[in-house]
Amino acid sequence: MHPGKTLVYISSLPCDAAARFEVERQMALAGVLVAGLVWEDRFARYDWDLVRRQLEEADGFLLVLGDQYGPTTPTGISMQHRELVHALSLGKSVYCFMYNSMSAGGKSDPRLNELRDQVRKQAPVKVWHLTDELSVHAGTLARNWIKDTESRGAAAKAQLSDSPITVSKPASSGRSQPPREDIELVTQSNVYRGGNLAHQIVRLPMKSDRLWRSLQPLLRLGTSEDRLRTHVEQVVASEVKSILLGNNPGSHAVDGIRVERNQFRQILDNWQKGGYIEGRRDGARVQWSLK
Repeated sequence: MHPGKTLVYISSLPCDAAARFEVERQMALAGVLVAGLVWEDRFARYDWDLVRRQLEEADGFLLVLGDQYGPTTPTGISMQHRELVHALSLGKSVYCFMYNSMSAGGKSDPRLNELRDQVRKQAPVKVWHLTDELSVHAGTLARNWIKDTESRGAAAKAQLSDSPITVSKPASSGRSQPPREDIELVTQSNVYRGGNLAHQIVRLPMKSDRLWRSLQPLLRLGTSEDRLRTHVEQVVASEVKSILLGNNPGSHAVDGIRVERNQFRQILDNWQKGGYIEGRRDGARVQWSLK
């Protein structure tokens, strides 16, 4: 963690190395930290788990989009396309630098055109041709991102001072675990069909004690809310995939399974109020553990 610093994930292909270098240079000059790797199969296979973790930790997402669609994932879309979709699903601040080759007569990849159209509809875009143009765009964006991070940091600090977390110590309930309840766990996933994707919600009926038993080992050690939620997502992944593939004939893949954040936080809050777990402030995060 780098308190007070802005962390931006940059998504680019190996063929756009010169553009990425200039963007990273401008980010470094402004004091912005950069995440993201340029993946090539001859060096290492694409690691989605690592990419997803970096995306979740970043403050913003920058797509450096050149004139190639790039290698595709097993779901049929490119690595960059998949990263864009996930960044949007996380609610990250998304931006795009789109290259305009100004060449005439060439046949462009229809998948690239589709991606360009999607980006224009869902994120601010700056089109560039000369490196000088890219430098100006990157420098301006870096400064704006820093201002945004500082503003959010000040707001978060004020909120913490106004409403700090208090760990209550209720009277012993005499139970070793929370009461068993019926819940509908809300999940959101990406469903792929013919190279296209759609966000779909699945409400998974279950007993609350199933969650409790699954999370107990992590709670004994003490861990963050994000890690707890990620563990639950892994536990229910096969069930969610089975339901979505069954409900969507012709679909070939499901990924990006996420548990609804507010619902999961409410579950933790209820367990804390019952005296089964406790939350302790660790910097800007909360570490949860058994009482």
